[in-house]
Amino acid sequence: GAMGSMSRIDSDLQKALKKACSVEETAPKRKHVRACIVYTWDHQSSKAVFTTLKTLPLANDEVQLFKMLIVLHKIIQEGHPSALAEAIRDRDWIRSLGRVHSGGSSYSKLIREYVRYLVLKLDFHAHHRGFNNGTFEYEEYVSLVSVSDPDEGYETILDLMSLQDSLDEFSQIIFASIQSERRNTECKISALIPLIAESYGIYKFITSMLRAMHRQLNDAEGDAALQPLKERYELQHARLFEFYADCSSVKYLTTLVTIPKLPVDAPDVFLINDVDESKEIKFKKREPSVT
Repeated sequence: GAMGSMSRIDSDLQKALKKACSVEETAPKRKHVRACIVYTWDHQSSKAVFTTLKTLPLANDEVQLFKMLIVLHKIIQEGHPSALAEAIRDRDWIRSLGRVHSGGSSYSKLIREYVRYLVLKLDFHAHHRGFNNGTFEYEEYVSLVSVSDPDEGYETILDLMSLQDSLDEFSQIIFASIQSERRNTECKISALIPLIAESYGIYKFITSMLRAMHRQLNDAEGDAALQPLKERYELQHARLFEFYADCSSVKYLTTLVTIPKLPVDAPDVFLINDVDESKEIKFKKREPSVT
């Protein structure tokens, strides 16, 4: 019957999650993570994933818990949009994971920092509902938010920049931990993979948003208002360039993922370039709604 097939699928999901979050200090295997991601798309729901994660005793072991956070992050990024919605609803549970291991081991610190970052990310998504997938897909946002106003745009850019700063801080902590341990670093290194994807998504997004704001405001006064954002953007570009350079120096990482290549200097967002206009964000003044 239907119940039987449901529980069989759930046991497959349970197996995949258990294997992805094994006790070995290795990267979560791509095929097991993939199985969990596909599950959310097949069922158009992520409830079972979160229920299973809560019932498996993964939080007892530091390595398993750290791997679970990597898996969770990837499911939020690549899973059905319900995964993000579910994670937002489960923020308190995710926050509580940061309090399980209070020791001074390198993993307990990384767990606390990872949880902190994930909660900030979820807070961002809860506040900016237009970003309904976990990797800041640009095209998707444009189709959703064709009507927006510059004030909202400014706030969105600020919030994205704060998130990017937090991501950068967390990545530095991972690198410091990898360098101090020097052995069995594969598991920690694999936590950089979702951060590379996410930082690049945020970066591309901020670039496009700043260009759109510049076009919309279209005067010296507008550019003066955007100047602080432009300066911060250039600083973040330099830090991101460093982050990707650090990632490129880790042999194991380069075999797993393509690391983005940024130009040495940040693009000038006040230069109107010949980018494909159809993909650019347009700001329209909101018409007062007629009731």
